[in-house]
Amino acid sequence: MKVKIQVDIRKLIERGDFRTLKMLLEDQDANVIYEMIEELETSEKAVVFRLLNKELAAEVFSKLEPDEQFELVKMLTDDEIKSIFKNMDPADRAELLDELPADVVTKLLSFLPKSEREQTIEVLNYPENSAGRLMSPYFIYVTKSMTVQQALEKVRKFGKDAETIYTIFVVEEDRTLIGTVKLEDLLFAEPDTLIEEVYTPDPIYVKTTTDQEEVAELMKKYDLNAIPVVDNDMRLVGIITIDDIVDVIDEEATEDIHKMAGMNVTTTSYFHTSPLVFIKNRLPWLVGLLLLESVNAFIVHGYEEVLAMIPIIAAFMTTMVDAGGNAGGQSSTLIIRSMALGDIELKDWWKVFLKELLVGSILGGVLGAVLFIRGFMISNNIMVNVSAAFSLFIIIIFANVVGAMLPFLGKLMKIDPAVMSGPLITTITDLTGIWIYFEVVTHMLGIKR
Repeated sequence: MKVKIQVDIRKLIERGDFRTLKMLLEDQDANVIYEMIEELETSEKAVVFRLLNKELAAEVFSKLEPDEQFELVKMLTDDEIKSIFKNMDPADRAELLDELPADVVTKLLSFLPKSEREQTIEVLNYPENSAGRLMSPYFIYVTKSMTVQQALEKVRKFGKDAETIYTIFVVEEDRTLIGTVKLEDLLFAEPDTLIEEVYTPDPIYVKTTTDQEEVAELMKKYDLNAIPVVDNDMRLVGIITIDDIVDVIDEEATEDIHKMAGMNVTTTSYFHTSPLVFIKNRLPWLVGLLLLESVNAFIVHGYEEVLAMIPIIAAFMTTMVDAGGNAGGQSSTLIIRSMALGDIELKDWWKVFLKELLVGSILGGVLGAVLFIRGFMISNNIMVNVSAAFSLFIIIIFANVVGAMLPFLGKLMKIDPAVMSGPLITTITDLTGIWIYFEVVTHMLGIKR
C-alpha cells in the first residue's frame, strides 16, 4: 500500500496536480505522511513539505534522518524553513542543530523569536542524551492554592499545546515542584476544592542532567506516562512523556547491540549511514581484536613439541575455542540484559558468581561427556579423548564465569557493560581456552616438555 501511495505521489508531482496531492495529505497523520514520503527523492519531499500546514510539516520534518533534513534545509526557501523550524519542538530543534554546520545553525537560530531562541540554546547546553535534551517545555502546572475550577480553566486554555493533560504538575509560587494531580481527579472533585486537598505530594522526578536511560528505567519502574524535569533548585523546567521514552528505549537497545557486536555506535539508520562511517566504527575493534587474537600463535608455538608427539590433539583445538566463546557469550548476554532490566546490581556479583559456577559446571560436564563420545570418531586413544573432555569441562566453567563477571567489571569501572561481551568475551576465552587445553593434555598424557 505504501509503495502504491508513493507512486501516486510521484505521478501527482509529475503532472503538477498539487491540489489533489494537498487533499491527499491534509487529513493524514504525521507518521503516515512520513511513511508515504520515506522513499521519495529529496526534491519530491520538498514539494510535499510545501503543501503541508506548518504544524504538520514541523512534525514530519522531525522524523526525517539528519542527512535528509540537511538536504531539505538547503533546498527549501528561507521562509519555508523558518516556518518549519519555528513550529518544531525545542528538543527536536536541538537534535537538528547538533547535526548541522555552524553557519546553518546560526542562520536557523536567527529565525526564532528571542524567547524561543534562548530556550533552544538552553536545551543545546544540556549534556547529550540527558533529560534536558529530551524534555518538552509544553506542560500544565498549577499551584496548591488554586481551586479545581481554576485548574480546569487552565487546562482548557493551555491544554491544546501541552504534551499531556492527563498529568498536571503542582508547584509553589517560585515553580518548585511539590506534586502532581491527575485530570480525572480534577473532573470528579468539587469545583471549589483546593488543589492542596487532591494532589499527590513527593512525585518521582529527574534532573536536567539525568541520563536518558535512567529516565526510561524510572518511567518503566513506576509506570509513568509523564515525568517532571527539574533544575538544581528543584524548579520545574520541563516534562518527558512516554512517547519520547519509546524512542530512547529503541536508541539504547540499538546502542547495546552495536557494542555487544564489538563496534562503535551508529546513530543513523542503515541506508542513511555512509560505508565510511561503518568502516570507521568497526575497523578499530577488528584491528584490536585481531592483534589480541594473534597471541594464540605464541601459545601454540610454545606447545609445538606436544603437537609433534601427538598430532591428533590438534583436531580438538577449534572445538575448545568455539565452545568457550559460545558459553562466555551466552553468559555475558544474560547478565547484561538482567542489568539493563534492573534485575541484577553491582552488589549481586558474588551470588551471580556462585550461580554461574554451578551452571558452568553442569554445562561443562554435559558437553565434556558429549565430546568424549564424539572423540572416538577421530581418535581411538581413550586418554586423548578423556583429556579433551576434561579440558572442555574446565574451559566451559571458566568461560561461563568470566562471561558473567566481565559486565560487573565494566560497571565498576564506569564502562557500559555491553562493551564487555561479544567479540571481547570470545577473544579472551579463545586465548585462555587454548592454553587450558594444552596444559591439561600435557599433564594428563604425561608429556614432558
